[in-house]
Amino acid sequence: AEAIDFLEYYARQILEIKDGVKVNSRPNEYNRYDYIPLGVGIIISPWNFPLAIMAGTTVAAIVAGNTVLLKPASTTPIVAAKFVEVMEEAGLPKGVLNFVPGSGAEVGDYLVDHKDTRFVSFTGSRDVGLRITERASKLNEGQIWIKRVIAEMGGKDTIVVDKDADLELAAQSIVASAFGFSGQKCSACSRAVIVEDVYDQVLNRVVEITKEKKAGNPEDTSNYTGPVIDQAAFDKIMSYIEIGKEEGKLMAGGEGDNSKGFFIQPTIFADLTPEARIMKEEIFGPVVGFTKAKDFDDAIEIANNTEYGLTGAVITNNRE
Repeated sequence: AEAIDFLEYYARQILEIKDGVKVNSRPNEYNRYDYIPLGVGIIISPWNFPLAIMAGTTVAAIVAGNTVLLKPASTTPIVAAKFVEVMEEAGLPKGVLNFVPGSGAEVGDYLVDHKDTRFVSFTGSRDVGLRITERASKLNEGQIWIKRVIAEMGGKDTIVVDKDADLELAAQSIVASAFGFSGQKCSACSRAVIVEDVYDQVLNRVVEITKEKKAGNPEDTSNYTGPVIDQAAFDKIMSYIEIGKEEGKLMAGGEGDNSKGFFIQPTIFADLTPEARIMKEEIFGPVVGFTKAKDFDDAIEIANNTEYGLTGAVITNNRE
């Protein structure tokens, strides 16, 4: 559904801007600006939305008249391969969209560095995004333009719960956002900042709901979350769980089982300081940290103490 929305959106956007946009002119002058294609774009898409984000970033470049080299995440190439087949079947001329699978270090660096690359559109981790930005800024022999980089790189998203909130809505929202997709989305709630008047109520309710949820084979619909993507992710998330045990109080989960896949139980840490690593670093797994705020202003200050800016929510009934 999200992939369809992206295709629909970019198709309609280009219909609006394809003939240029009039600019206010002086008498006897007529000015307008036009969008022009840049050239060859490298699309480096993430594994966690292997159809939607891959399709959206690819189509955005194509409708604007660019040709694309699509390098999907090395863990999810098949969805992208099928998408390329479907696009050709739909009538896209051969050579407009080119499927270039492979590892980031091997294929990604080569594509980013190439003199004929005009722009790079990347979605993924902060470290890789910064690496691409740095490499793309260097002029390569034969290159006659400045490469443009679009990079969307993770988040550390907060749900702030005010004392005037619907507490059941708050608890359900935290659980859904933190543990859906096993927390493997840059928009997942990974920190809950709760005003102290309602902190215990919200925390206890979240723990209660979470303890009913199990991680396991998603073919069994009684399981709430499936596995995390691979061994490396499993190891990273489990190491953060160990850090969380030092920094706060483990309230739920904390266990992983990689004997038949990479399953991690939805995990909650309470009573963390705003400076705790669990509250500051992107974990990308089913782990949420709770911090108590003195009041609403304090909660907003804690929510803003992050280097990431992506999504967030304030749950309150007080409009002001």
